[in-house]
Amino acid sequence: MRPSIRFLAFVPVLIALGSVVLDAALLEFFGAFFFPVLGLLAYVGVGLLLTLRLPRHPVGWLLLSAGALFQLALAAIASASAAFTRAPGTLPFAEVALLIGFAWIPALGCVFVAIMLFPTGRPPSRRWRLPVAFVVMGNAILLLAAWLGLREFPQPLGVQGVSLVTLANPLWIDGPLGMLLSYVYWSPFSYVVYLIPVAAVLVRFRTAVGNERHQVKWFAYTSSIAMVFFAAAGVVPAFFSYLSGLGPTAAIVAMDLIPISVAIAILRYRLYDIDLLIKRTLVYGATSAAIAVTFLVGLVALERALSALTSGSELAVAASTLGSFALFQPVRRRVQDAVNRRFDRSRYDAARTIDSFAQQLRDEVDLDDLTADLIGAVGNTMAPAHASLWLR
Repeated sequence: MRPSIRFLAFVPVLIALGSVVLDAALLEFFGAFFFPVLGLLAYVGVGLLLTLRLPRHPVGWLLLSAGALFQLALAAIASASAAFTRAPGTLPFAEVALLIGFAWIPALGCVFVAIMLFPTGRPPSRRWRLPVAFVVMGNAILLLAAWLGLREFPQPLGVQGVSLVTLANPLWIDGPLGMLLSYVYWSPFSYVVYLIPVAAVLVRFRTAVGNERHQVKWFAYTSSIAMVFFAAAGVVPAFFSYLSGLGPTAAIVAMDLIPISVAIAILRYRLYDIDLLIKRTLVYGATSAAIAVTFLVGLVALERALSALTSGSELAVAASTLGSFALFQPVRRRVQDAVNRRFDRSRYDAARTIDSFAQQLRDEVDLDDLTADLIGAVGNTMAPAHASLWLR
């Protein structure tokens, strides 16, 4: 690729950096959320890295564009809030900022198209060219529906503010067409558009082999963690009000996992470590969840049982903590055993074979039978083309 084309990659980088500078000038709007906003630069960094290393690969260009559009949308929303609600008339092009605030729609479109083209840069098959085009057209329709179908734009006073100011849409179309576009924006149409990339990943994972399968595993692994973050962002603040600011931060962290996994997979950096990561995450995640449930249930039960003996809950907390520590190793071993049976069957069968052979050693006294058992154990665990035993 010509160097002039490669230098085009720095255009979205400059847009993203300029947006961040504007965000810093409007820091009052973002507050503590400004640092998670900086985390979205991961899309820009990963996209620039892939573009410079693999300039013909479309995923790098898509992630780079997505990062620039995300930053541009946030800067435009903050600018519109400052222009219309905080200091009216102080910033130019306020109406334009209202419309640019919806740049997150094409940004999501770039991310989802990148997912459909990951990791080869092509759809899973020729038949998937039409779904890719449908996702592109669907995002274009959603953007037009936001620009032309919404009568008013709600403007928050801050990222986590609850007070809203509604502003008239200068491009709103009255009549049946406007009503149709408004219905499209608020309808489940967007969910259908955004579920297509998930189906593409599932199809690719089912048909992929070798390195490509491990590349998809990286994306599936980080996507699963991202879903846990999104779930925590919605559930935890509902029970713990002092963690209400967790939602936006967790969402940004979850979104940053996607470009990181894409870079590792496409550049094939320690590609085969994904199996170990998956197993470790399953083991310690399930163990931690089981211990946490045990601690909470034990705490509630002991508080009720000891309420007649003590007025405080310190004894119940101490007993529940000690019980959780005592259960950690047994629970971890059981979970490890279950994970090995499900995800590492060959290694689990090999371990079972070695354990069985070790038990035979204690009862076997005949040397010929012991030799046959040893060769059989080696054949079952390592599957060599030929095995023999030489005794001095």
